[in-house]
Amino acid sequence: MPKLDTNATNMPGHAARTEMGRLRRIRGDTLMETLEKRYAVKFPGRSDMEWSTFKEQQGVDSIREALKRRITS
Repeated sequence: MPKLDTNATNMPGHAARTEMGRLRRIRGDTLMETLEKRYAVKFPGRSDMEWSTFKEQQGVDSIREALKRRITS
């Protein structure tokens, strides 16, 4: 039986999900450059910044919120 595709339809690339279907949390030491490549967007700030620092500076709690702000702004 082929593996079921669990990627979000609006997110290119691999988007890991939990058993409940929610996107997995991203580690705080992940570089923004990695997330920019994964989601094919350019976030404000430096690409060598860590995700935890970016969250504090931008006031977001999740990648979903960061992507939503990025799409609408």
